[in-house]
Amino acid sequence: MLVLRCTQKLLKRVGPPVADPPASTTALGGWYAQPLAIGRQRYVLLVSEHSRLPVMMPGRDVRHLADNFPAALAQVLAALGVPAAVVGRELDAAGEIVIARTDSRSLLGTLNDFSHMLKWQLWDEPAPDLTVEAVRLSRTPVGPLGPGFPDEVALRLLGCERRWAGR
Repeated sequence: MLVLRCTQKLLKRVGPPVADPPASTTALGGWYAQPLAIGRQRYVLLVSEHSRLPVMMPGRDVRHLADNFPAALAQVLAALGVPAAVVGRELDAAGEIVIARTDSRSLLGTLNDFSHMLKWQLWDEPAPDLTVEAVRLSRTPVGPLGPGFPDEVALRLLGCERRWAGR
């Protein structure tokens, strides 16, 4: 079970939320999502509740956000060097996805911080690789994680070791 918590603006396009969602059973926890506009391009930015790991998706098909999210997550995890078996285990745990309202101001703050960074990084980029951009963001220090980075925390939660040296 995975809870996908969407901002009010995104809920208008995704559909009605579940009133009292159960807890997420995935290692990375629930996910928070908000729409992101950069110039004429539309995206959806998501962050993991436990690791603040970002995932970016095209914003053109938000009605099927829950259906398309697992594939986008798998691409980001693979780009971080997570073994296929571990990715499969995380996706299996996220077998059922429910839509809910956001309930954490801290996670909304992380979404906003990442959004501001992306607006500067992607302003002149007509067709960015969303996986590459998510991995780049994952190497940004995030205050609520203490002395940690989203990619490192996600790898630790998934039981993986870092496969490369340095940042």
